[in-house]
Amino acid sequence: MTPDIAMILSGHGRDRTGLLDILWSVQRDAGYISREAAAGIAEWLGLSAEDVLETATFYHFFHTTPSGRHRIYLSNTVIAKMHGYHQVHEALERATGTRFGGPGSADFGLFETACIGLSDHEPAMLIDDVVFTDLTPASVGEIIEGLKKGASPAQIANPAGLPRDDVAYVDALTRTIVHTSGPVFFCGDTDYRALLRRCTAMSPEDVIATVSESGLRGRGGAGFPTANKWKFCRAAAGDEKYIICNADEGEPGTFKDRALLTYSPKQVFAGMAIAAHAVGARRGILYLRAEYAYLRDYLARQLDELHEEGVVGDGFDIRIQLGAGAYICGDESALIESCEGKRGTPRLKPPFPVECGFLGRPTVVNNVETFAAASRIMQEGAGWFAAMGVAGSTGTRLISIAGDSAPGIYEVEWGVTLREVLDIIGADNPRAVQISGPSGEMLSVAADADRRLAYDDLSCNGSFMVFNHERDLIDIVGDFMQFFVDESCGICVPCRAGNVMLRQKVGLVAAGRAVRSDLDDMVAWGGIVAHTSRCGLGATSPNPILTTLKKFPEIYSARLRECNGDVLASFDPAAELTGYAQAVAELAPQELL
Repeated sequence: MTPDIAMILSGHGRDRTGLLDILWSVQRDAGYISREAAAGIAEWLGLSAEDVLETATFYHFFHTTPSGRHRIYLSNTVIAKMHGYHQVHEALERATGTRFGGPGSADFGLFETACIGLSDHEPAMLIDDVVFTDLTPASVGEIIEGLKKGASPAQIANPAGLPRDDVAYVDALTRTIVHTSGPVFFCGDTDYRALLRRCTAMSPEDVIATVSESGLRGRGGAGFPTANKWKFCRAAAGDEKYIICNADEGEPGTFKDRALLTYSPKQVFAGMAIAAHAVGARRGILYLRAEYAYLRDYLARQLDELHEEGVVGDGFDIRIQLGAGAYICGDESALIESCEGKRGTPRLKPPFPVECGFLGRPTVVNNVETFAAASRIMQEGAGWFAAMGVAGSTGTRLISIAGDSAPGIYEVEWGVTLREVLDIIGADNPRAVQISGPSGEMLSVAADADRRLAYDDLSCNGSFMVFNHERDLIDIVGDFMQFFVDESCGICVPCRAGNVMLRQKVGLVAAGRAVRSDLDDMVAWGGIVAHTSRCGLGATSPNPILTTLKKFPEIYSARLRECNGDVLASFDPAAELTGYAQAVAELAPQELL
């Protein structure tokens, strides 16, 4: 073990749950995680080097080969591609003298990455753990020139030198626009000490009953009744229980949790403390996605202030666990695996986390918005919350607007129609709306305008991407399918292989080489992937194809070609023989010698 590795490890415990933190420390120091470093980490934790590398190689932001002094990750979302992504991509290659996905240089490594939670400010990129937004070729040139002159990413992004633990620093980087707020979220200061005193004076059963009467359901997407999850965890056997806040907001197009963590973090932490009292937990974890690393110091300061106020720390404490870039960790069981220092592979259920979660102990996992809502419910009462929304979908919810409309955060009551939302946000000639990210549903404004945001109709998880009539929906479908190909954990064949095949079929349609049977194949294969995959990623990954085939069949039929007899219509002889022709051309001069 080298002295440098030994020094890094001395600042960490010997528990595997700290593996992601150790890997981050090593990579920040050396730029990548070498085989030698992995062996040193393994010795420290009592693992094998293969165990360490198995975890390290799973996550997008860990590198096991040299990756440049500055690692630059450009968000490649559909929204970015609507706002100048390609020009920024070219400008980065030109300014750094290297290529995306290539070997890089001593100074720069260029990488594409999925949504970094900044769809309101695309194109956007991460340099190390600092974000740069609203990029143009000109701003890219200035940023790279500054790095070449020795400035750090933080110095370039924060020339005023704002403290990293201050909300002003976060605002300077991201400038989240909250267009509508209240009555549940972004409501100003609250006396959380008094709130927690009142809640802890209640019995755990009464707290759970209050949340149950409010009708609160999980805001992460599945919509499971929050009180039931807390009740099951409380009833589960075991003296040690955990509360985990899922802040791994990875669904493309959503950034509402980023806004809550920026402007209402104490409301979230208070919700975790209330849940802890309800289920009998003494420890909590906020799992913060790596793309939000710039929030970490600020959130740590907010926790410190809550310690001083006595809201946390007296019987219940919270730590922040930084992820490392994996959409699949939005799945609660994959997130738990990651918290344990492992690959983010979804677990088979049952058992469910409320019975066997973090370290095999009963665990409640709720997302940021759910904990924030629970805090307000305990402040204002169950009846107050239940009076908003509609039956089965009470209260309000936050939606992240992006695309062909004014981007930002809007708070709306459940039960609002799609038409009403589009009017509120001032959508520009909308044709389609993708709700809940790629895993959700592509809506037709013409056909779905009067449908309602509700768990029994449009169960929107917060992502709300608007597309006008100028957008090529087939290209958008292809982009969404590539996202699932890239983000599959690979543990099961239907998801690992099926999504690749579906993506290839969309490519045939885009190229005008598909026939009617290709569409039939997409429907059949999509059903297989959805019904046989291990977790929610595979279960929903065919949705971009299946929902657009249903709502916009014309975008597929317009690009079909006729089957020409014995030759498969999708087969392009010229394309397939390109490599052969090139090889012949290269060999011909040699044969003449």
